[in-house]
Amino acid sequence: MSFSLFKFAQLIVPYLPLCIIDTVFSIGVSYISTRNTVDRFCKFLGTESTSESFSVSHFLSLYHTYSPQRMAAEVFGNQQRTSTVNGILKAEAVRRFSGAVRAQKVEYLKNVISLVDNEEFENSILNIPGQRSGVSLRYFYMLIGSDDFVKPDRMILRFLESATGCKSITPDLAYKIVRSVCELLRDSFPNMTPRLLDNTIWRFQSQEARENAGKNKGRCHEGVFIHSNRRCQ
Repeated sequence: MSFSLFKFAQLIVPYLPLCIIDTVFSIGVSYISTRNTVDRFCKFLGTESTSESFSVSHFLSLYHTYSPQRMAAEVFGNQQRTSTVNGILKAEAVRRFSGAVRAQKVEYLKNVISLVDNEEFENSILNIPGQRSGVSLRYFYMLIGSDDFVKPDRMILRFLESATGCKSITPDLAYKIVRSVCELLRDSFPNMTPRLLDNTIWRFQSQEARENAGKNKGRCHEGVFIHSNRRCQ
């Protein structure tokens, strides 16, 4: 398995709790919303937001003072739910996700390799309401440094649907397609990884969306919202 921990200067997420927050809040929404949520949390945290010593346990201690409802309203400034049907507050999902990480005795980014392909950990995450698809789990692995995973979100699915003409590509199928194509591309691009190919596709889709928005600007009073870069690179 290819796995690399990135230097602080290369990371948007310098410590593990931020990886978890980013993972949970980014599912099903535009990344600008997630970025704003992370920014609000960092502003709430103050100087600790730049500390690599900020552990998962330290983060979870906030929930001793703030209920998930208060965390959503006062800390994250985001009351989104994991699903429109029987979903829980994403602030609560973040707490459960963090608890699953701590249950594996992982507190910092330097220890995260033990989480990857850990069946007990993965089952704990998939049992959180709204996490059953596994999309957030794969994205989490990408954020903590794994090069072997893909986040098959709407941007990736749209690209694959357009490229293949198939309108029923599931996240699992998208994951397999990107990994398979990555293997084929390695003959010409030896450094190609699923994570890099995922990022390349996402950036291509973002650029295409911006260009289409520009073409439609004169015909529409309300602008089309465009996703900003989501990746921690």
